[in-house]
This record gives sequence, structure tokens and C-alpha cells, in this order.
Amino acid sequence: MDIKVNMKSKNRVNRIIEIILVMSLILTIVAPVTAASRTGLESSLIKEWDSKVDRAQCADFLYPSHNPSIVTGEKVYKANCARCHGASPAKDPEVISYMRAQSPEKQFERICGHKHQMDKALTIDERWDSLLYMRTNILGYYPTNSQEASEMDALFGGNCAICHGTRGQGDGNLHKMLKPQPANFNMFKRLYTRSDEKLFNEVSYGIPWTAMPAWKDRHDFDRQEDFNPELIWKLVRYVRSFAYSQEMDRLDIGRQRLEDYKKKIGESN
Repeated sequence: MDIKVNMKSKNRVNRIIEIILVMSLILTIVAPVTAASRTGLESSLIKEWDSKVDRAQCADFLYPSHNPSIVTGEKVYKANCARCHGASPAKDPEVISYMRAQSPEKQFERICGHKHQMDKALTIDERWDSLLYMRTNILGYYPTNSQEASEMDALFGGNCAICHGTRGQGDGNLHKMLKPQPANFNMFKRLYTRSDEKLFNEVSYGIPWTAMPAWKDRHDFDRQEDFNPELIWKLVRYVRSFAYSQEMDRLDIGRQRLEDYKKKIGESN
């Protein structure tokens, strides 16, 4: 008798567990996702990275066709922006806070319209080059082959590359097992729709309904370092580096060589 009662109880418990698992699966796959977090993101399944650029302000808006060059951007900035913004972009705390709150695409919109009207004077590539030059000089970047760059390579490689890949292309060893798949930081449409503040929050608190965990207050035992706000801001700066170049663009190199050749043969204007 006791055996029959125990079997019935066990079967009832198993049935309850099955129901809970099925309901959880249904809620995850079918039901509308309403979870919210401090990232401000309801779900990564919602393509929140759709462009929010006002086409009335910037009719010719396009994402870059290749990584903007901050080397070329410096030349464009000094020739077209320095007379108002200074020979070197300001780096005071108020400006840094403002820049962190703006997404690159909305800043591009501002360059086109408002009081700037640079869509008349600069090509799309030149606007992106100058914008990324300004952003990296205000918010900081890691010069190629610098000690800081090597340290951040190690931090990203030891903690993030397993999902995002060493090149930030979302092709880490675990990427095929994750759904949605990890972010590809080389996708302009994804990275340029996000402000640095949003990236900071997503790294700090994770993204609901994805494999992206919260990194705030975690500890890197290899480096003996905590993921405090200062380190997370450094990581945001590193992630941004996947979407710009510290070298002159090949097209710009070709143009420069053509101009040099014209000067050499006396055909330059």
C-alpha cells in the first residue's frame, strides 16, 4: 500500500515538473516578451537597433560601407570643423557625458542638419570619418600596438571572445549554441544605433532573454581585477574600436598618391 502511494506521489510530482517545463518553454517562445531591465531593452528579439535617424534632417543617411578612418577624419575635422569646435575636440566632463549619451547615427544626423549642414560640404564617408575622429578623441581609444591595447585584448579575449570572437564578429566558440546569437560589433547598424551609455548598461546588467550576462562586480581571476564602472567604460571603448580604423583608408591612400603624382608632373590645381 505504501509503495502504491509513493508511486502515485512520485508520478504526480513528475507531472507537475513536466507542466512547469512546458509552460516555461511556451512563455519563452510564444508569449510576448515584456521583461525589462536597467538596459532599457525589452528583448534582444526585438530589433531595437533599427535606425532612428530623422530623414528630414539627413536625407542621404547611410551607414558606412567600411570602417571609418580616424586618420582621414582628423584631416576632414581640421579643415571643416576646427574653426568652430577648436583645433582639438574638447574633453571636459560635460562634453564626455553628452557624447556618451548620443548614438553615432544620431550624431551623424546632427552633422547633416540643424546648424551644421555638412551634407552640402562633405561626402558621407567624410562625415563618418570626422565624426569617429571626434568621438575617439573625446571618449578615448587604444592606439594600435600600445600597452593599453594589449591589456584590453587580453581582457576581452579572456572574458568576451568565447561568445563574440576575438575580432568582435559574434563568431566565438559558443556562438552556434546561443539563440539569439552574440552581437557582431562589426555590424554598423547594430553598434551605431547604441549610445555608449546603452552599451555600458548592457555590459553591466546583461540583456534579458539572451545569453548576455551581467558583468557588474564580477571578478577576473586571471587578471585579479573587478568589473567595476571604470573597467566597464574601458571595455565599451574597446568594443567601439571594432567599428573604426586607425589607418588611412585605401581609397584615401589612392587619392593621395594621385594628388602627389599630379603635383609631380605639374597638373595639380
